[in-house]
Amino acid sequence: MKILGIDPGSHRIGYAVLSFPETNRSKPDLLVYGTIEVPPKTPSPHNLIQIKKELDEILLEYKPDFGCVEELFFVNNITTGMRVSESRGVILLSLGENAIPVVQPTATQIKKGISAKGNATKKEVRQAIKLILGFHDLKGHDDSWDAIAAAFVGKSLVQGFEQLKRKSSNT
Repeated sequence: MKILGIDPGSHRIGYAVLSFPETNRSKPDLLVYGTIEVPPKTPSPHNLIQIKKELDEILLEYKPDFGCVEELFFVNNITTGMRVSESRGVILLSLGENAIPVVQPTATQIKKGISAKGNATKKEVRQAIKLILGFHDLKGHDDSWDAIAAAFVGKSLVQGFEQLKRKSSNT
């Protein structure tokens, strides 16, 4: 099973694809991680077109089975919140067009799922990824590390979703 984790932002979107082999479901393989970066002053819809194009390329190459997109929970700046919402819309559209089911946990749920602390710092999330998943050579922006955490936590949410689906089809 391959899960795409996404940490949406207004101009930087973190992404990661984890593969969970049947033989060792607790130790995923990190297939790819990084960021989609749009220059901050890029106007809409040009920024959204760039996000969609780059995300579609990732989806085409890695063909994830599920997506885990961090939910927008709280914003201090309304303008930034609107831009993040726009990018989330494009992300969800791309996943929908590719028939990829999506779970949408909050940042608190992702942090708690990877580090056991809902208010974990970026540094604590990175340490948890190293300790739990064994990914020691993480480079780049912390948005991509958050996407790794989202994909990992997404696996648990997807398993719960699949079990509920099986139970409801058996009744």
